Amino acid sequence: MPRLIGAAQAVTSVSQDAVTTTFNSSGTLTTAQYTTQLQYLMIAGGGGGGGTNAGTMTVGTRGSASSIAGTPITTITSTGGGGGDTGAPSATTQQPGGSGGGGGRNLVGLGTANQGFPGGDGARASTAGTDVAGGGGGAGAAGGDFATSPVAKSGNGGAGVSSSITGSAVTRGGGGGGGSYYSGIVATGTGGPGGGGTGGSTQGGGPGTVATVGSANTGGGGGGFCEDSNNFNNFGGGGGAGGYRSSVPGEASGGGASAESTLTVVGSTPYTITVGGGGAGTPTISPSATTGGSGVVITKQPAVNITLASSCWDLRQVYRQVKADDWV
Repeated sequence: MPRLIGAAQAVTSVSQDAVTTTFNSSGTLTTAQYTTQLQYLMIAGGGGGGGTNAGTMTVGTRGSASSIAGTPITTITSTGGGGGDTGAPSATTQQPGGSGGGGGRNLVGLGTANQGFPGGDGARASTAGTDVAGGGGGAGAAGGDFATSPVAKSGNGGAGVSSSITGSAVTRGGGGGGGSYYSGIVATGTGGPGGGGTGGSTQGGGPGTVATVGSANTGGGGGGFCEDSNNFNNFGGGGGAGGYRSSVPGEASGGGASAESTLTVVGSTPYTITVGGGGAGTPTISPSATTGGSGVVITKQPAVNITLASSCWDLRQVYRQVKADDWV
């Protein structure tokens, strides 16, 4: 005869569909009733491209961080992308970030571990028209270094990382291409796949190669930019991509890291989502622009299939469900 803990209860099966939510700006996520695990893709804002305009050299600004916070988790944060550097002779500091900003004068911005890669190297050449910058680091690859052969060229932005958290594969977190002096002589860097902006320059006082911003909600770095003023040191590194963190099983985080652990959360509970903005870039000549792309946070609450009952249980039923790892 079965022994009871109080009166025997009927078993009730409960199902809860998977829920994916995309935050293109900051907001609040309230978990569904039976959610206990949360997957995420979190990308910070990309860094702005560096460069020169009207004789003024400007280092790109780092992008803003993205984060998830709430009970019982410890706040997790992705770091904003590093701004692109300039060719200023006095430049002595690197521009680190989630992914590092592209170098101007041999100063490579470093990436944050498990979030992104460093920027590429830049250099001042000894003859007019051959000043070249590094590309901004991407979530999936380092920014490209400058080249002088077969032609002078600024580095391309580093590639981003693909994720299928929404059901479709999308690449985000590309670095910005390096800007260069005088587009008739020096090639600018292309933006990294995943929203990186293209590096730009002017030619003969008019439009040359147009610098472009990092794409919105990808964390892409802004392209570097340089005017043509017959002056050396006119080159600007591409902005680094925003820090890229993922806990989607089987996918990758930035910097070559594997996916992180999913978050343990509480059902029917609010969580604060912060989406970082892109960093400001060097001033440009229209239509060029060098701002980093804004970040994004995407969450996924996996489907739930559990067995529930209230109050008291038949001990044999308890045993069967514990053995089947279905005791809630």
